[in-house]
Amino acid sequence: RSAEKAVGLKFECGLCERSFAEKWALNNHMKLHTGEKPFKCAWPSCHYAFLSLSAMRDHYRTHTGEKSYLCDLCGFAGGTRHALTKHRRQHTGERPFKCHLCNFASTTQSHLSRHKRVHTGEKPYRCPWCEYRSNCAENIRKHILHTGKHEGVKMYNCPKCEAATNSPTEFRNHLKEHHPDIENPDLAYLHAGTFPRQRVHLVSNMYT
Repeated sequence: RSAEKAVGLKFECGLCERSFAEKWALNNHMKLHTGEKPFKCAWPSCHYAFLSLSAMRDHYRTHTGEKSYLCDLCGFAGGTRHALTKHRRQHTGERPFKCHLCNFASTTQSHLSRHKRVHTGEKPYRCPWCEYRSNCAENIRKHILHTGKHEGVKMYNCPKCEAATNSPTEFRNHLKEHHPDIENPDLAYLHAGTFPRQRVHLVSNMYT
C-alpha cells in the first residue's frame, strides 16, 4: 500500500487491494463489487452490460468488426484503445505493474493481482467437483476440462436449473434469458468456478 500511495494512488477500495489516483476511478471500480452495469449492449441478442459508456462502445466493435486503433510500429489493429496500449508494451518492453514484494513486473494489472497470490498463498478458486484449489480461474478451467479427472462434467452449472455448459458466454446468456430474477448474472458467472457443487445453491440464494 505504501508503494502505491507514493505514486499518488490515494483512493483505496475497502473490499480489495486496488487503489486509484482519482475518486471517480474508485467509484467506477466499486461497480465491480456491486454488480452495477448500467450500459447495455444494443446489438440484437447480446446480453452484455458494462460499467461505462466507453467500455460498451469498445465491446460493440466486437460485433461490427471495427478496429480503428492502429499500431504505428507494426500492422496490429485493435478494437479498443486499451488493446492498443497493451499491444504496444510488446514493442517497448514496458511493465508498469510491479510487485512490491519481489522483482516481478507485468504488462497488466490482472496478471499482477494473480502473481500477488504467490506471496499470500491465497487460492480463491475451487473446483466444484473436488478439493482442488488454485490462485486463478484459468487453472480451474484447465483442471476440469483437460485433466480427465472429471470426464463428462461441465464447468458452468446453473444455480437454478439443470442447465450446464463449458462456455462462459452461453452460461451468462442462459441466466439472463431463463432466470431474469437473478439480478446480477455476471456475478453468478464469477462464482460458478468458486463454489463446490454441494454449495452451489448458495449462489442462487445470494440473488433471490
